[in-house]
Amino acid sequence: MTEFQNVSIGQLALMEDMMPEIGGFPSRVLALQEGYDSWVNRLYKDLNCIIKNDIFPTASYRQDDKEDRFNLDISSLLRRMGYQASHDRWSNGHPDIYVESPSKGYKWTGESKIHKDYGYLLDGFKQLCERYSSGFENEDQGAILIITKNIDIKSMMDNWRKLLSSDDDYQQKNTFIYDCAIDKMCFMSSHKHSVTGEQFKVRHIPISIRFAPTDKSARNKK
Repeated sequence: MTEFQNVSIGQLALMEDMMPEIGGFPSRVLALQEGYDSWVNRLYKDLNCIIKNDIFPTASYRQDDKEDRFNLDISSLLRRMGYQASHDRWSNGHPDIYVESPSKGYKWTGESKIHKDYGYLLDGFKQLCERYSSGFENEDQGAILIITKNIDIKSMMDNWRKLLSSDDDYQQKNTFIYDCAIDKMCFMSSHKHSVTGEQFKVRHIPISIRFAPTDKSARNKK
């Protein structure tokens, strides 16, 4: 038996940056064992990588894509990372992205919306919170994925944050909105879930597919 065969999962996790071949697998195993919050945080880290390394670099090919194309791609990429992810699985409706760990009873739901107007985003947020999620223990987090061609993501997210905080339904539920510790372009919200009465956390994540080149060669290709 070689020395490498005696390496623990924890030791492999420490070497992930030097060994891209293992693809973050050790950290995912550890996060799964550490509890629901660790599992969700690791999921968000991997989701960020997908958005920045797979979705945005292909924005030029995605200008006419529908929401389902993004959902299918993200779900597929999560599965390649080892997650049990699906698109359109039934859960009081058809949530866009559904991730679970049956062995632990963990569930996470994501609802994506191509940004048309803020009322459309609010409808997606209410779908996520009032239809697709249960709010039960180990099922009390989800995300809104905002697909946008906006030139200024920060302004868009600031406007969305203001609208959400002023919505009558969620004012009554004492919605608390705060900064995201993972990515400054995102923000978090927490409110009393209508089923359990416990706090339900939502991460609001922008996905930029802006593609408006001004250089001559790009204009000529277009």
